[in-house]
Amino acid sequence: MIRFEVTEEPSAGLDGERFCFAPGLGLWHGRTSANGDIVVGEDQLRALAAMTRGGESFAHKLDELLAASWDEALEPYRHAGDGAPVTWLHQVG
Repeated sequence: MIRFEVTEEPSAGLDGERFCFAPGLGLWHGRTSANGDIVVGEDQLRALAAMTRGGESFAHKLDELLAASWDEALEPYRHAGDGAPVTWLHQVG
């Protein structure tokens, strides 16, 4: 079962991106700010508020927007890479 996390660092005037995949959760994609925080847009917050009516439901959907389950599933693998060399991928073509 494959698990992965791919991040694109932000650059001048552009947010970064993060892609996470974990079995049972599927693929999650989000934008990241210069300091690595997940950026949640106004339209996402409005949709969240419109589709949830209870505090627990709102909290669950907010956790989905912030990739809480993916973070939990991937965290053990992040520690396994502490101190390991990083491979930087560059655009080709």
